[in-house]
Amino acid sequence: MGRVRVFVRKVTIAEENSGIEVVHGDLLSLEDCERFAQGLDLILYLAHCNAPVNSDLDQPKDALLNMIPLLNLLQAIETSKAKPHVVYFSSGGAIYGRRTERIPFRETDPCEPLSSYGIQKLAAEHYLRLAAEKGHLTCTVLRVGNAYGTLLPHQRMQGLIGVAINQVLRREPVRVFGSLDNVRDYVHLEDICTIVEKVARPKDPFAILNVGSGRGYSVADVLRNIQDSINSSFEIAMVQDSQRGRWLPDWIVLDITKARTEFGWAPVVDFRTAIRAMAAECRAQINSRTALA
Repeated sequence: MGRVRVFVRKVTIAEENSGIEVVHGDLLSLEDCERFAQGLDLILYLAHCNAPVNSDLDQPKDALLNMIPLLNLLQAIETSKAKPHVVYFSSGGAIYGRRTERIPFRETDPCEPLSSYGIQKLAAEHYLRLAAEKGHLTCTVLRVGNAYGTLLPHQRMQGLIGVAINQVLRREPVRVFGSLDNVRDYVHLEDICTIVEKVARPKDPFAILNVGSGRGYSVADVLRNIQDSINSSFEIAMVQDSQRGRWLPDWIVLDITKARTEFGWAPVVDFRTAIRAMAAECRAQINSRTALA
C-alpha cells in the first residue's frame, strides 16, 4: 500500500495521529484542490452534500455545493498532469427514474433522476466522462445502491438502516420519508470496499458499474428486520412534507451482472445477519455510555 492522502474540511485528532497525510481545505477552493491532487495515482471521490429528500429545497445551493467542488478538482487534475484513476461514488438509487416493469436497472438504461441530488450525480458522471475522453484521467463510476453497515447520526436524512437502528435504540420514532412500500437495493459497506479494490486498476478509460445486491427490500421490510433484531416494537413517524419524499422513486433494484462478469464481484454479506450485528453494536454503545454516566 502506498501513501494515503485525505482531503478534509476539519482535521480531527484521530486523523492527525493516523499516519495518513491530511490536506485541510475546501473543494470550493481551486488552490486547495491543486494541493490535494498533486502526484496522486488514485482518487476516491465521495464528497457530496444533501440527500434526495432535501436537495430540491434550494437547488441553486445544491448545485453550488456539489458541482463546483468536482469541477475544481477536475481542473486541478488537468493542471497537475498526473492522470490519476478516479473512482466516483454516484447513486444507484437516485440516478434512475420510475418504471412500471419490475426489472432491475442496468447501466445502459435511461437515467431520469427525480431530485436535484440525482441530477448532480448524473452531471458529475458526464463531466468525468468528458475528462476521461480528453485524457486527463481514467474513471470508474460506481452507482451504489443504498449503502449500510455502520450506525449513523439519528438526525440524518439519508441511510435508512443506520439511522433507524440508532433512533430505535434511543427510543425515538423512526422517521420515514415517502412511502413504507418504497423498495431499494441495499449493499453492505464491506461489499462496497471489495468492488473498490477490484476497480482501483482501470480496465477502460471510463466505465460505469451498478453496485448493489440485485434484490429489493421495502422500507417496511427493513423496519421489520430491525424489529426482529431488537425483539421490540417502535414508533414510526411518517414525514408528511410534500417536498421531502413525494418524488422519490417507488422501486429501484440494480442489475449487477456487469460487475460480476467483468470484475468477478458479487455481494457476500447477508442482509439480516448484518442488521442484527448493527443492532447489537448500537445497543453495546448505548449501554457503555449509560454505564459511564
